[in-house]
Amino acid sequence: MEQRDISTELWREYDWKSNFEGDTRCYRIVKPVALWVGTTTHRVLDSNGIVHCIPTVGSYGCVLRWQNKDPKNPVNF
Repeated sequence: MEQRDISTELWREYDWKSNFEGDTRCYRIVKPVALWVGTTTHRVLDSNGIVHCIPTVGSYGCVLRWQNKDPKNPVNF
């Protein structure tokens, strides 16, 4: 898995369909620090030392959004 530094983000949210009826679920991670990108999951370490394992973007209609601490530099990689 490839590791990335995402400590410049205030938060990141993953939205995906949670069932076949089209309901969606939003999962927010506050103060993310590091990201590991795999083929089926993302693993995100937050500032409290908790690792979150989330279906990767595209799985189950998953989309990702985030906000950087510096609005003039919204994307780091």
